[in-house]
Amino acid sequence: MTSSSRPDLFIYSDGGAIGNPGPGGFGVVIEANGGSWNLSKGYRRTTNNRMELMGVIAGLESTADLGAGRCTEVVTDSRYVVDGMSKGWARRWRSNGWRRNAKGEMALNPDLWGRLLDAVEGRDVVFQWVKGHAGHRQNERCDAMVGEVSRLSEREQLVDTGYERKGNALAAQSTPFERLVAAVDSKIQDVDLALEPELTHLNQSGEARMVDVGGKAITERVATAECEVLMTKKTLSLIRSGGIGKGDVVTTAKLAGVIGGKQTSELIPMCHNIPISQIEVDIEELADGSGLRIEATARATWRTGVEMEAMTAASVAGLTVYDMCKSAERGIRVTNLRLLRKSGGKSGDYVAG
Repeated sequence: MTSSSRPDLFIYSDGGAIGNPGPGGFGVVIEANGGSWNLSKGYRRTTNNRMELMGVIAGLESTADLGAGRCTEVVTDSRYVVDGMSKGWARRWRSNGWRRNAKGEMALNPDLWGRLLDAVEGRDVVFQWVKGHAGHRQNERCDAMVGEVSRLSEREQLVDTGYERKGNALAAQSTPFERLVAAVDSKIQDVDLALEPELTHLNQSGEARMVDVGGKAITERVATAECEVLMTKKTLSLIRSGGIGKGDVVTTAKLAGVIGGKQTSELIPMCHNIPISQIEVDIEELADGSGLRIEATARATWRTGVEMEAMTAASVAGLTVYDMCKSAERGIRVTNLRLLRKSGGKSGDYVAG
């Protein structure tokens, strides 16, 4: 769907599921009229694609009145959603009774595709794809919300009936979002709104209320990890003297550790994408001359810790040492990877014994 108008209402959305299928959720940021607010909710069992769709639907339905007569831009890292709408696939599927090809194969998630098509009806909406985990500020913000709601207890999560009861429409548990639109006029900042009537975001009368998110403090998090790279004294001497053919081992390993730590969320499936403020990697010789000790420290000011970033940085630095030195010694061992200490967050400080 294209538009000649300039968007002045923005919906940023992300969704996912741990394990796919598994527990999941969506996160949405809406920006309009100089204000912004959030929508997010978790589900006990669902899929990545369903949550990507659900997030966009939540954003569009919550701005149904607000979006009248103006151009809305939906920004998501889901090709599934963007191509389905921009290339007209979803409309063709619906017109063909949700058959997606000449073989009669059925389109997945027709309940949500139908709801999404209804949500854009009569509105000027453009869909924009953005690469995930690439530093896009609002996409990262949505991704962080997805991680938070996906890890809620089952008691706090909803049932995605459209997934768990195949063929059932999701309309039975959907909530009209018109009541929530008033948040924009009040310029509510970062209000955490939800999709279903039984949520804590709605009172018993179904009226929207502001959720106090003050308890979710963004604090400074620091974590330090270490590992050892064990080798012969001959190989260590080559590193020290610059005799390794691939170049400066220590400098390259430090750089690799920093890069690796920054990419942790793309390597470890359950990790949040965290706005890292600093990663430091130090490498020194072990006192007994048996190899190198690598220490990595990660820092961030965010809602979750950086232990995995520190451990990833240390391990990637160690693997880089091996890669650069393997021609001299195949028996090099990267070992004793562990968390040394961490501070910040609800669980408090930790220091290894």
